[in-house]
Amino acid sequence: MNLVIRLIIVALAAVFPNFKFSYGVFLIIGMTLVSAFCFFAAYVDHIHGQPAWMVRNEILYGIGASAIGWGLGLALMRQAKRHEAIVKNNLGEYVRKRDA
Repeated sequence: MNLVIRLIIVALAAVFPNFKFSYGVFLIIGMTLVSAFCFFAAYVDHIHGQPAWMVRNEILYGIGASAIGWGLGLALMRQAKRHEAIVKNNLGEYVRKRDA
């Protein structure tokens, strides 16, 4: 079932550049929320006296989640803009050939 959902997302992203752009925004927001949860968990564990290595790892997971989310999200958004420009260019070429 998980594979089917992934294939649907990939197919929609390949066909619709706006979906790819929206998915990039969703990825940034989602990973930022995951990062915020990791930082909150690190804060709560620090207050309740958990070992320093546990707090450090939660902070590193939060930084990693934020960096991955922003990196992948911005890459998807740039890719969507390029895909949209290519589609517009090909549409203009199609209209020129049709009218000729």
